[in-house]
Amino acid sequence: MDVAGLTCPQKGSKSFLEALKRSIQKVGLEGQVEVISRGCFGLCNLAPNLYIEPDGIWYSRFTLKDVPVIVRQHLVQGKPVRRLIHYPQKGGFLVQETLTAKEVSVGDIAPDFTLKNEEGQEVALSSFRGKKNVVLAFYPFDWSPVCTTENCSLTADLSGFEGKGTVILGVSCDSHFSHKAWKEKLGLKHSLLSDLKREVSKKYGLYLEDFNCSKRATVLVDKSGKIIFKKVQEIKVARNNQEILSAIR
Repeated sequence: MDVAGLTCPQKGSKSFLEALKRSIQKVGLEGQVEVISRGCFGLCNLAPNLYIEPDGIWYSRFTLKDVPVIVRQHLVQGKPVRRLIHYPQKGGFLVQETLTAKEVSVGDIAPDFTLKNEEGQEVALSSFRGKKNVVLAFYPFDWSPVCTTENCSLTADLSGFEGKGTVILGVSCDSHFSHKAWKEKLGLKHSLLSDLKREVSKKYGLYLEDFNCSKRATVLVDKSGKIIFKKVQEIKVARNNQEILSAIR
């Protein structure tokens, strides 16, 4: 990663982070490396370096002025995932890191997860394996206009999905308390899962950093656990249920 010429007027400053983001974008790693901005990054002087461990994990180390940055890459389900790591304390090993995987693709095995539904009950994606197809309907927030319209539409078409052996799971970063109130208000019949820590949206590569929520996206998982359809919508465009239904085999 070429970071030559970047300046850091103040460690951890907004200008430093923006410069680093531009560099990441320039080398084509946007969406694969997430920049974090928590606290001071420390004063330990790491020389620029790149090395690879026998198991395939590699680290790239460099400094901007006296700010150390480490990029770590490893494999998750056979795919490369990069972590951008900063050392916030001089001489210490307190590491703050954030992982964002690449966006999932058709043909992938859907990453498993367990989230709470609107009743606070834990729901695991793997519990449907061999039994049901699963529509993961990621959406930004409860109570917002487009999210309200499309979730009402999903409930209206629920019988069509059930007729094809398919369950619908709405997924957003709201709490399960919000989900419960919203579901009761709208009379929704499908389950809503709470990705409050943003872990699932990040695992699926569907985290929208600018709004701290998931993208509006549909991931259709068949009974074998494989992704057979995926579509990411514009944030203000509702999904097309017939398009999803036609993809169910």
